[in-house]
Amino acid sequence: MKMLLIGDVAAGQVMPELAFDVTATRIVAGALASRDYSPLHHDHGYVVGTVGQRDIFANTQFQASLFERFLGDWSGPRGRIARMRFSMTSSIFAGDRVTIGGIVDAVFADGPCGPAVTVTLGMTVADRVMTSCEALYALPAGPGDNPWERQAERWLPPE
Repeated sequence: MKMLLIGDVAAGQVMPELAFDVTATRIVAGALASRDYSPLHHDHGYVVGTVGQRDIFANTQFQASLFERFLGDWSGPRGRIARMRFSMTSSIFAGDRVTIGGIVDAVFADGPCGPAVTVTLGMTVADRVMTSCEALYALPAGPGDNPWERQAERWLPPE
C-alpha cells in the first residue's frame, strides 16, 4: 500500500490528476449521505423546470469529499487533513467529468500539526476551474509516524 512520507514531497511538486465521472446516482447518494434533502440534488424535473439549471448538481459536501479522496489517493491512508478551505465558482452537474489536480506549495518538516504540506487544488470540468481549494495536510515523518495519532500540542492547525 502506498504511503507518502514528508521527505518524498517538495515545494512545486505537481500532484497526479484524478478524473471522476459525476453521475446522477453519485450526486443523489452524496446528498443522502450528508442529509441534504434539497431537490436541487435529486429532482431533475424541479431543477430543470423550476430553477432553470441543466441538471441536478453536486452539493458542498460532495465536492469536499472529492478533495478528501484526491488527497488520500495521493498520500495513502496516513495523510490527514488539518485544514481545508475551498471556493465554488460554478456548479458540478450530473454528466460532468471532473478532473482534480494540484501542486504542493510548501513543505514543513515540523509545523503546527507535525510534518505537513500546504497544497493548492483545482476541480475542473472541460478545463474550467469550478472549485478551488487550499489545504494544510499532515504527512508521516517516517514509516513509524502516524498523523492520526498526533494530539494536543502536536495537532494544532493554524486558523
